[in-house]
Amino acid sequence: MRTENTLVYHAPATDWLEALPLGNGRLGAMVFGGRMLPGTPAGGAREHRFQLNDGSAWSGSPHSQDLDPHFSREQASGILAEGRRLIREGDYAAAHETLKELQHRHSQSYLPFADLFLTIALPDLQGGADRAAQADPPAYSRSLDLARAVNSTAYVVDGHTVSVEAFASHDPSVLVISVGTDAPHGLDLTLRLDSQLRVLRRTGPPASGPASAGLELKLPSDVPPAHDGGAVEYSDDDSLSLQGAVTVAWEHNGTEAPADDGGLAATGARRAVVYVTTETTFCGLGRQPEGSAAEAAETARETLAAAMAAGQAVLLARHEDSHAELYDACSITVTAPAWQGSSTAHRLVAANEHPHGPLAADPGLAALLFNYGRYLLISSSRTRAPGSRKGTAWRGTPANLQGIWNDELRAPWSSNYTTNINLQMNYWGAEPTGLAACAGPLFALIEAMQETGAATAREYYGARGWAVHHNSDIWGYSKPVGHGAHSPEWSFWPMAGLWLVRHLWEHLRFGAGDSPGNGTGTPAGFARDTAWPAVRGAAEFALDLLVEFPDGTLGTSPSTSPENSFTAPLRDGGTGRAAAAESSTMDVALIRDVFLMLGSLAGELGRETDPVVTEARAALPRLPEPTPGRGGRLREWLADPEEWEPGHRHVSHLYLAFPGDAPLTPALETAVGASLDGRGDESTGWSLTWKILLRARLRQPHKVSDLLRLYFRDMATDRGGQSGGLYPNLFGAHPPFQIDGNLGFVAGFAECLVQSHRSAGGVPEIELLPALPPELPDGAAHRLRARPGVEVDLVWKDGQLTGATLTSPTARTVLIRHGGTVQELHMEPLQATVLNLASFGPVGASA
Repeated sequence: MRTENTLVYHAPATDWLEALPLGNGRLGAMVFGGRMLPGTPAGGAREHRFQLNDGSAWSGSPHSQDLDPHFSREQASGILAEGRRLIREGDYAAAHETLKELQHRHSQSYLPFADLFLTIALPDLQGGADRAAQADPPAYSRSLDLARAVNSTAYVVDGHTVSVEAFASHDPSVLVISVGTDAPHGLDLTLRLDSQLRVLRRTGPPASGPASAGLELKLPSDVPPAHDGGAVEYSDDDSLSLQGAVTVAWEHNGTEAPADDGGLAATGARRAVVYVTTETTFCGLGRQPEGSAAEAAETARETLAAAMAAGQAVLLARHEDSHAELYDACSITVTAPAWQGSSTAHRLVAANEHPHGPLAADPGLAALLFNYGRYLLISSSRTRAPGSRKGTAWRGTPANLQGIWNDELRAPWSSNYTTNINLQMNYWGAEPTGLAACAGPLFALIEAMQETGAATAREYYGARGWAVHHNSDIWGYSKPVGHGAHSPEWSFWPMAGLWLVRHLWEHLRFGAGDSPGNGTGTPAGFARDTAWPAVRGAAEFALDLLVEFPDGTLGTSPSTSPENSFTAPLRDGGTGRAAAAESSTMDVALIRDVFLMLGSLAGELGRETDPVVTEARAALPRLPEPTPGRGGRLREWLADPEEWEPGHRHVSHLYLAFPGDAPLTPALETAVGASLDGRGDESTGWSLTWKILLRARLRQPHKVSDLLRLYFRDMATDRGGQSGGLYPNLFGAHPPFQIDGNLGFVAGFAECLVQSHRSAGGVPEIELLPALPPELPDGAAHRLRARPGVEVDLVWKDGQLTGATLTSPTARTVLIRHGGTVQELHMEPLQATVLNLASFGPVGASA
């Protein structure tokens, strides 16, 4: 067996999707690796670009939600009532148009922050003509060590090595870049900062102290989505946007030299260490910014001073320990011949040439992508370091559509929080792979949304509780977007809060607080202080949203199923497209889930008589059950209309199978499978990973294999449409890049190996190797997590389980399912229990 912890390339990145990501949950960097400057002779100067992001660098402010249009309760109620009437009368197309009247504006955008350009050249001692005469191109390599979270670049110039190593320290939040060479006369170095944002002030080297430079920045007050048109706006009113700063300082053993544009320059340096940090006036999710760019710059300088006082060696050791605490919490390895090559991008292309698919050629790619996905979540979603001047108000920002990395002022879909699948998928792998601590920023966003969402619930629905629609941002934006012009199939969907609280619920089910160092406190404390108010508020909104139908059942109307639509009759006798009907299966499944969560939490906390619990308990049996419909597929709406786009990428109605955990009868399992068959396999990257998870839940390993073959395609081939795959740096393609596919794959691989959502008679069931893909016949998993907080180690060979060890932090009894056999297992606290596999049937036996 071998570990798969390194991405390696033999040339600099020429494109953002070839660059390699670093991040500490707040500060992100895409490292390009030193391109040859145009017109430079062989072996000459290389420019190393570090494209910088700050997790708090978004446009707008909390005021963004308060911009026009506003609706009186009477206006909103009238629009909803009219939509409901039209749906009841079967005029779905008219209802579709009516619901556009409820649309607000847009969420705000995640922004690029700055660029650092480090130019490295040997002093011109030999002359350019001699260098140009070199016969061989200089040796070159760049790599990303996932286990250490360190990026390395090395090349040879005139027979001398140049090395550049970078990492993103979490505490203090600093990007540290080390440059070294064995050239006797050292290197000529220059540093330059730039930004796509409005630069208020450039600061050059100070008269005394470490050499430093910086930019003071103003962020836009409004950035509309690229597909909506409109201009990027800046406001003179500082309350409407953030300000920020980026600051760089260095130490070296060369000589300072004059520099242009307020940058830094040195000559004759054999060793240099560059320290970079960012700061903004962000004060917490949903909170009003405070301070100025000048104050942010002063804080940045203080951060750099602390980093330089510690020194590169201390910061690196501290960084590696901090990263390993999370990264080493879980691992998957595969048995495969060692890959021999110098380019991960070429490795992916070569694997795709195999007639039986990429993983048949190179099984190690599955372990590499699993490790990479966990690395990306660690790097883009961590609680802010305890030394922050902003204290507990800022607990970090969640991973957005692109994690923490973005180089476009108007990124695809604003690189925002898309809450009808993508934000949730980012965190599906956190609990089962030992990264529960990375979910802290998501929990903080859910808390902020409860305040903004309460205002939206009142204004739009006259409801209690809180409601969030399908787009949000760090301000907790919660209104329906669209500017009155976009389709309700995605803009009219107020159920995001009900989906998001499942993450709080799963955190408890996976044993929140049972394991030391998970940063979440005791299970009872998390249930009482975090989960209860969020779930109760979501249940209140659901109760007020429900309408009674003539048969006495409860449901939702108007009701959409993100982001699908159906064929509807038109008044002229033709057919058209519509998206709102009565009681989408997803709506009802989410409401049922929240009511069940609320009842369970109430029982644990002694709140069974709470009036909302009483209401939910009475409403629960009146919700319609999911049933098969056309072609044996699961109904997407109660009336089961004909699908407008049968191969649509969203499978929202299958939520109940994953991430939901509704008990599936054989008939429902068949209907879920038929729905997946009807949708087809081909789709976007994130959709492929959702389907992997659903096929795993259905225990269909060969179907999982079909999807893996598509997900591991290289994007060097333009297939058009919405065909997912992997870019050269292994970022997942929607296309374009979205990180949810990478992070969803982590959950998908884990779900193929261990499932724990079922129970029998109140006893949790843990199933081992329920959907092992046949391309991965030999391997091992270490410390996968299963509900209710059990760690699982597995070894398998030739597709059969050969070893299994389970460890629980507390005494408990669980059921173990494998190969058609179920056995009861009693576990003692912190004692590893090795299963007797002789008593289980082989994989593939009837379940």
